[in-house]
Amino acid sequence: MTQTAAPVVSDPLRSVNPATGEVIAVLPVHSAEAVQAAVDHAREAAPWWAGRSFGERAAYLLRWRTYLHDHADELVELIHTENGKPHEDAYLELALVLGHIAWAAKHASKVLGRRRVGPGLLMSNHQAVVEHRPLGVVGVIGPWNYPIYTPAGSAG
Repeated sequence: MTQTAAPVVSDPLRSVNPATGEVIAVLPVHSAEAVQAAVDHAREAAPWWAGRSFGERAAYLLRWRTYLHDHADELVELIHTENGKPHEDAYLELALVLGHIAWAAKHASKVLGRRRVGPGLLMSNHQAVVEHRPLGVVGVIGPWNYPIYTPAGSAG
C-alpha cells in the first residue's frame, strides 16, 4: 500500500515557543478524509498487533523505550521549547514514561492475560474467564502539561 500526501484544509498550525514567541515548527492541518485514511491504515495493522504474544509486544515496547532513552536530550529540549516546562521537569516526565513502558512490558501478561474467575453460586457448574483484547485503533489527546507521559501511558 502506498500513501499519498494528505490534503490540507486550513492554514498550517504554528508551534510557538511560549517564552520567546519564536515559531518552532509549521505543521499541516489535514482534512477529515485524510484523518480517516490514517485511521483506516491503522485498522489494517491492528489485527497484526493483536496477533502478537505478550512477549512479542514487550519486545516492541522495550525497543520503543530504548529509542526514547537514546533521544532523551532531544525530547526534553522539545518539551521545554514547546511548552516552557523546565528541563528538570521534562526529564522527570520522560523518566516516568520510561518506567511505565518497562512496567507494561514486564507485567502485561499478568495484568491483561486470561484468567479464571469464580462464576458465582448460581453458575457453580460453569467456568468463567476474563480475557482482555486489544481495542484496535484509539485516539489519544494528550494534555499540554504532560505531552509525552499521557499519550505514552495510553499507548503502552
